[in-house]
Parts: sequence; C-alpha cells; structure tokens
Amino acid sequence: MRLLLVEDEPVIALDLQMLSTSAGHDVVGVADTLQSAVDMAAAETPEAALVDVNLRDGFSGVQTALALGRGGCRAIAFVTGNAEQLPRDLAGAVGVLEKPYTQAGVEEVLAILQNACEGRPEVPDKPFYVKLAGV
Repeated sequence: MRLLLVEDEPVIALDLQMLSTSAGHDVVGVADTLQSAVDMAAAETPEAALVDVNLRDGFSGVQTALALGRGGCRAIAFVTGNAEQLPRDLAGAVGVLEKPYTQAGVEEVLAILQNACEGRPEVPDKPFYVKLAGV
C-alpha cells in the first residue's frame, strides 16, 4: 500500500515510517503541515494516510484528513494522543491509533487501512472502526 504519513514530530514520523516499511508498505512521504500533505498527496498519489490530529502549522489533522480524502486518498487513520479532539464521525477516517502506540497497534491500523483500500472494511456494518493501542 502506498502510504503518506502526516506527523510533525520527527521522531514519531521516523518510527511510523520504519514500522510501516517493515510491515511491507511503501511510504511515499512524510508531511508536517496541511499544505505539505496536500502537495505531497497530489505528487505521489498515496492510497492511504496516517494523520496526526495536531500539526505544526496550526491546522488540525481533521482538516488535513478531509483535504486528503477530497484529493483521492482512499483510506485515512488518525494517530493521536488526543482522540477526544476528533469529531464523532472521525471525518471519514477508518480508524484511530492512540499514542503511545505499540508495534502491534501500528500493524493493526495498517491492516485496517489496507482492507479499506481494497474495499474490504474491517467492520462492514459500521462507518468506521476505532482501534486503540494495546487493546
């Protein structure tokens, strides 16, 4: 799966990139602002994205997720330590991975994204699925 990471903390971005790559996914780029995420998505056409809720430029990850979805990204999951800031409908995202996360949690949210990209939702009777780290 072609994956875009939107994370403004360099250490977390690197960790997510390593975990995603080791799980067999192609990380097409790492963005840290709304604009850099939109620009990168236009250039690299990712299938999915992992998006932090609070970004360096003051734009929320929710706005970024909505923009990526309008731009053709098929599946989005949030990675956040502030899940309570997400709207009830998750802005169309298929999952949430809470920080601090585990390797197993990252692998599970990546599987959920992969399934969504392939039209096989993890939980077909619900509009979204929330996967919390360590659960």
